Amino acid sequence: MVGEVFAGIAAFKTMFDLAKALKEMDAANIRNNAVMDLQDRIMTAQTAYATLAGSVGELEAQVRSFETWEAEKQRYQLEELPPGILMYRLKSGMENGEPPHKICANCYNKGIKSLLHNTGTYNGRTHWKCHSCGFDEQTGNFTPPPVNRRGDGPWR
Repeated sequence: MVGEVFAGIAAFKTMFDLAKALKEMDAANIRNNAVMDLQDRIMTAQTAYATLAGSVGELEAQVRSFETWEAEKQRYQLEELPPGILMYRLKSGMENGEPPHKICANCYNKGIKSLLHNTGTYNGRTHWKCHSCGFDEQTGNFTPPPVNRRGDGPWR
């Protein structure tokens, strides 16, 4: 009977060891699941950080662009030419090596520096064109062309 008691005790010890191993296995699974959940959260946080860092970089670039445009705007003065056409002209002394020029008022108000192109002056009127926004106007006062009444010109 003593042998059976020892056999019973050995069986209980084996069951206890198995239970302990199952508990440790369960704890390892819980730990592994917690580690995987933590890794997922870290990856999500890193992705969010990278997105925010990119957004901050874009916003900083926009601020620099606005600051640059604010400084550039100070170089120009609003001018009205007949018959009431508005444009910005480069202020005297602000050339910085650029020739005198005019920029489009529409583009200026949108934060864009777009040169106005003088496509010619005819009969007292100067034709201006902006290739960015499509501004297309004439300034000045119309002067009728001279009439050749002698009959010796090409207008016979």
